[in-house]
Amino acid sequence: MSKTKVSATVDTDRLARAKQLTGVQNVSQVLNRALGVLIEAELEQIHVDGYTRIPQGEETVHTVDATVWADLPWEQE
Repeated sequence: MSKTKVSATVDTDRLARAKQLTGVQNVSQVLNRALGVLIEAELEQIHVDGYTRIPQGEETVHTVDATVWADLPWEQE
């Protein structure tokens, strides 16, 4: 993997919290993890937007009906 050196100014408290939560002390690792999460979120939003723009077939469930889950036999006998 190729790498690029960057200079960034970030919120001190947010960086400290990210380090605390991840256990990562290296700023590069924190930023790489953050970029990974950002990329995944953006790709997911693009995916959702695509489904919203293009009408789906009849087999697609448009809304979730909570009563379906209530009637399932969850416990095995």
